[in-house]
Amino acid sequence: MTESLADDVLYAKGLALLEDQLGPVPTLRFLALISRQPFDYQRWRQQHFADMSLAEVLTQAQRMSRPSQQQEL
Repeated sequence: MTESLADDVLYAKGLALLEDQLGPVPTLRFLALISRQPFDYQRWRQQHFADMSLAEVLTQAQRMSRPSQQQEL
């Protein structure tokens, strides 16, 4: 799924997926757990983008920022 979603749509879809997979109570528990955990952006970035060059990251970001109609071209 490479379409760019508005924040509210992304949030709604993500929440729906969690509820479908976990159920409503575990979903709330999961959200509470992650909201209490500190987030280390540098560690996350290294885990997800360590093997990518800056040009690759920028290309992927540009592709994701385009409206979905343009991505299909």
